[in-house]
Amino acid sequence: MIHVPSIGYIFYINHMKLEPYLSTKIWGWEKWNLSCHPDGKSKIENGPYKGMYFADIVDNPESFPILIKIINSKSRLSIQVHPDDEYARIFEKDNGKSECWYILDAGENGTLVVGLKEKLSRHEIHGLIDAGVLESYLNTIDIASGDFIYIPTGTIHTINAGIRLIEVQQSSNVTYRLYDWGRPRELHIEKSLDVIDYEASAVCGKVDSFQRLKTPHFTVEKLCTKRSYEGHTEDKFHSYTVAEGSGHLVDEYGNVVELSAEDTIFIPEYMSYTIFGDMTLIKAYGY
Repeated sequence: MIHVPSIGYIFYINHMKLEPYLSTKIWGWEKWNLSCHPDGKSKIENGPYKGMYFADIVDNPESFPILIKIINSKSRLSIQVHPDDEYARIFEKDNGKSECWYILDAGENGTLVVGLKEKLSRHEIHGLIDAGVLESYLNTIDIASGDFIYIPTGTIHTINAGIRLIEVQQSSNVTYRLYDWGRPRELHIEKSLDVIDYEASAVCGKVDSFQRLKTPHFTVEKLCTKRSYEGHTEDKFHSYTVAEGSGHLVDEYGNVVELSAEDTIFIPEYMSYTIFGDMTLIKAYGY
C-alpha cells in the first residue's frame, strides 16, 4: 500500500497527520482530510514526507479505497445520487461512491434526506422532476450529533442546511444532481435515473447504536478513548478522524503527533501505536 519515495535515503514509514484539501461550494465547503483523488489531494503534515501529497507515497492511488471529508452545509445540497463502480468506471472513469456520515453538529431540528417515501419507477420519478414536485416524495429524517447514516450507491439523498459531519466514502468524485433548488448548476437527470436503486435493495439510513459498519468497500468504527488505547494495523492501514476531544498518538518508534477535533491521521500497515486522551474517533480502513 505504501512505498518510500526516492529522496536520497530511506526512512521507515511512520504515521501521517494529513493537511486537508479545501473545496468551497455554492452551499458551503468540504475539507478532503484524507484523499488520493486527483480532484483534491491531501498533503502530509508531519514526518520525513511533510509537504508531499499523500497520493505520492501510496502504491496505486487510484485504487485507494476511501476518501474522508469534513462537510459543512450553510445551505442545503442538491438532491443527488451516486453511481456504483460498474457505471462510474464506464461513464466517468472513476469509482462508484458509497458513503456514510457521522454527524458532528446538526443544530436544532437538523434533518437529512435519505431515499424516497415509497418505491417509484424511473418513469414516475422523471414525471415528478418534470412537474417540480420531487421534494414532496423525499424521505426526510431527523438527526442529532452522534448519529451515523449509511448512503449506498443508488440512494437519493441530500444534506440539509446547518449540518456539519464526517464523511467516509469510496475514493470518487462522481455526483449526479436530480434537482438543485433553482441554482445555476448542471443537472444530470438521465444519468441519475440510470443509477437509482429503484428496489431499495441495499439497507440505508440511520444506523442505530452505531459501533461498526462493514460495507463492500470499507469499514467504519466508532472508538471512544478514555486515557489510552493500543492498536496494531497488521495487513490493513488504519485512519482516525477526531470527532470530539483532543489527545495524541505515539507510534512504535516513539514519534508523537497531537490530535484535535476534525484532524485525520493515517497509520500504515504493520505498525503498533497508542492513542492517549479523551476522544471520540471515527476509524476507517479498507474492507
